Amino acid sequence: MKKQLVMLSIASISFGTLASNPSYFSADNSIESKLCSLSANEGFTAARKEAAKHGIAMSRFSPSILCNGTDIRELAKKAPSQHVPKKAQVEVFAKNQQKETQLCITALKQGLTPVREKIGNLNSLKCNGEAVTDFVKRYQNAAI
Repeated sequence: MKKQLVMLSIASISFGTLASNPSYFSADNSIESKLCSLSANEGFTAARKEAAKHGIAMSRFSPSILCNGTDIRELAKKAPSQHVPKKAQVEVFAKNQQKETQLCITALKQGLTPVREKIGNLNSLKCNGEAVTDFVKRYQNAAI
């Protein structure tokens, strides 16, 4: 029983590392090897930018460099997708019931027009230490 448990643990660890994205490296210091590893790790666009720095033209439509017998464009398609980090979700809430605080929340929910009607000059209202117009621009898509 103990032997089976150990084998199961080793197998799960092995399969976990096989499932992760491999990292490619260049075996020598040639620019072609560098472009191949860059294409495999970061994508074709990154490799094209680096190639342009060295005066090498790489086309998206025609074969240019072979990496271990595979076209660099095909290698780039296998590159791990570049995840764009999501913007942090911001929640805006009224910390107190003061008139100015409620006006700031109203400006976010309904826009600046109702606030302008109530106080006249928007420059006199500060929300979290900044002008109400800047506050609304910054947090208009925040959860309220």
